[in-house]
Amino acid sequence: MSTIQTIIVPLLGIAAAAYYVLVIRKKQVGGMDKQMSGFRAGELAQRLGLQVVQGDPMFNLFIPQANVDAMRGPSDGKPVHIEILVKGEWQGVPLELYYLSRAEKKTDHIEGVIRWTSWFECRMTAQAKQPFPQFEVTSRATPMGPVTRSLTVPEVRTGNPAVDATYLVATPEPAMAQLLASQLGAFSEFGTAGVHLIGEGNSVSFHMQQTKPPMIGYGLYYPESMAKGLTAIARAVGG
Repeated sequence: MSTIQTIIVPLLGIAAAAYYVLVIRKKQVGGMDKQMSGFRAGELAQRLGLQVVQGDPMFNLFIPQANVDAMRGPSDGKPVHIEILVKGEWQGVPLELYYLSRAEKKTDHIEGVIRWTSWFECRMTAQAKQPFPQFEVTSRATPMGPVTRSLTVPEVRTGNPAVDATYLVATPEPAMAQLLASQLGAFSEFGTAGVHLIGEGNSVSFHMQQTKPPMIGYGLYYPESMAKGLTAIARAVGG
């Protein structure tokens, strides 16, 4: 599920902000990129036994500003579009990691404002062999606030008090909720950082965000655990 956001900023002060980003912050971001190199697309792919089939293997999903285009930002008529796709199999189950970040800029000289519009999506997805009833699982609470739901399916109690206290499980099929309850222990390693699972068609995805839970930095800190949990659910719900 991609998110779209539009921000309007006055023209005054843009020059000072640009200087900070292009000169001072560049040095800081470079050091962070090296320190957090495990979040680069190529290194994540290697850890998971997958391949980068689209995008720059050196792109850091946690420190996107380390990318030259992302650091420079969009200009009128020249958006910044970064798309990463890592694919393969995890223990026999098709698995992919997808990242999309797009930013556009439009200057309105008459109103004296700049409009930025951005699109963002980051998810790891496992493919089941056959379709299954739709579902969504979200952590009920995190230190950064609740996880925002994406689907309109109803909440269903799983019958497991511990699971129901930790997660909100939504699905039109009560039996699916009970099945999910038996699988969610695989995500306990993520603790209070947040979990957001969406199952649709024959895909089971863990969705991550930039500034709200579950954040990329927490989610992809345990990529193997995420892959293991997703593929286990895919097998359980869709063969």
